[in-house]
Amino acid sequence: MYHLRVAPDARVIYIRWVLYHEDRPIAYDIQYIPYFPGITVWNDNFEYTSFSEIISRKNNLLQINEKMEMEGINSDEEISTILKIPKNTPVFKITQEIFEEEEPMGLRWLYIVKDWVLIQGTSSYD
Repeated sequence: MYHLRVAPDARVIYIRWVLYHEDRPIAYDIQYIPYFPGITVWNDNFEYTSFSEIISRKNNLLQINEKMEMEGINSDEEISTILKIPKNTPVFKITQEIFEEEEPMGLRWLYIVKDWVLIQGTSSYD
């Protein structure tokens, strides 16, 4: 409620995905989106839909701002159970917040098993 700035009695869509590779869970995706009449959060095949795709169904992506944080954390009991890893195993956590004109449109926490994370970057000096 706090992150989405919605009233305690407001409807919020709660979506959880577990992504697999060869029958092994590799990521746990939790998404919170305020309910908007007419927005469809799933498709007929129940295939994974990215957070940005869901939000873009209501809004033009050009109007949306995102805030993203990435960090390594130790898994808690829920994450460990879902990802089938020992408790306190390091995982990569991505927190994503999407805004439209300063109004929160969604909140996402994505937890990825450490073996499936690669961070690359290029620096340049102008």
